[in-house]
Amino acid sequence: MVNAIPAAWRFSTADEVLFGCGVAERIGVEARHRNLSCALIVADPNMIKAGLVDTVQRSLRASRIASHVFEGGVPEPGTATVNAAAEMARAARPDLIIGLGGGSNMDVAKVAAAVYAHGGSAADYFGENRVPGPTVPVFAVPTTAGTGSEVTAVAVIEDEARHLKLAVASPHLRPRLAIVDPLLTRSCPAKVTAESGMDALVHAVEAYTVVSYDALDALPEARPQFTGRQPITDALAERAIRLIGRHLRAAVYQPNAVAAREGMHLAALLAGMAFSSAGLGAAHALQYPVGAATHTSHGLGTGLLLPYVVEYLLPAAPKRFARIAAWLGEDVKGMSAAEAGRRCVEAIQRLKQDVGLPMRLRDIGAREERLRPMAEQAATYQRLLRMSPRPLDVNALEGILRSAW
Repeated sequence: MVNAIPAAWRFSTADEVLFGCGVAERIGVEARHRNLSCALIVADPNMIKAGLVDTVQRSLRASRIASHVFEGGVPEPGTATVNAAAEMARAARPDLIIGLGGGSNMDVAKVAAAVYAHGGSAADYFGENRVPGPTVPVFAVPTTAGTGSEVTAVAVIEDEARHLKLAVASPHLRPRLAIVDPLLTRSCPAKVTAESGMDALVHAVEAYTVVSYDALDALPEARPQFTGRQPITDALAERAIRLIGRHLRAAVYQPNAVAAREGMHLAALLAGMAFSSAGLGAAHALQYPVGAATHTSHGLGTGLLLPYVVEYLLPAAPKRFARIAAWLGEDVKGMSAAEAGRRCVEAIQRLKQDVGLPMRLRDIGAREERLRPMAEQAATYQRLLRMSPRPLDVNALEGILRSAW
């Protein structure tokens, strides 16, 4: 008789995190401490215009680190962008790649590092554990407070051949250093602040409400990236949700309020740490086809969809959603878990409205006749849907989309 293997949980994040106002100016020192000598900065024209690339290069020069700039970053990058960045790396031969910007630039930097180190094309690495070994070090420097990519082992890139958003997931993608400087978000427009902030909320809510680590049946040798909620991810998600409820509105409408910027950057970081181990769910699975059909940002889509996903999931985890309602500032004393959980939906809708996100899918151009095909596409993202506390088939996914439409 074979003894049963006891359930266990795993937690991973970036090798190191440096957090604080002004820490971006220490990038050169951090690189020099690691005996690095040449950096490729993955950026975009907005990063150059805002002077953020200059900030990074100035710090590198002060530490006698050579630098090159790939400025081809785009909002929704595909394999062509990653391959172009990797090709520039082959020419420049850096021993460090820096992802500077939102999640898109950081994701490009992470996958480009894999292509540069191991060859081939970005498309060769779609899926879990397809990166065969370590890459050159990646420093991730977020300029928005939302994606959490600075601490995750996942990058989402469009497979342009199939017009699909797909993930590259590997422990070798985790940044060597996350440099999280709240001052870098001051140039972030209100719309981007709102959308990225709501995305951070989705990360935290989904990480807190996915299935528990002891409910998954993956074999240890499979090493799936998402392994279910557990005590560390619960603590991180709770703190992130509280911070977002307290600071997102101010970050959107008072862009120079440093305390709000700092609170949101910390929230996004903690939420990224939480979901990177625990997992994500239906809001993300649904956003990929919604974003492709409506050409809207990732954060807008996940934030718009979240309350409708929560409404569907409420029967499976009422106590957890009741706690989230309280963390977002709702007075739920004396209520049953089901009643308090309903207040979670209302609190998210109110926050979404307050920061200016559209309320319905029809508001962003989604067509009713496309809801079923979008649900069918979302159903293929089993890496995400297997984490749901309530089963999700095509009909359930279509029902969520119709509620949101």
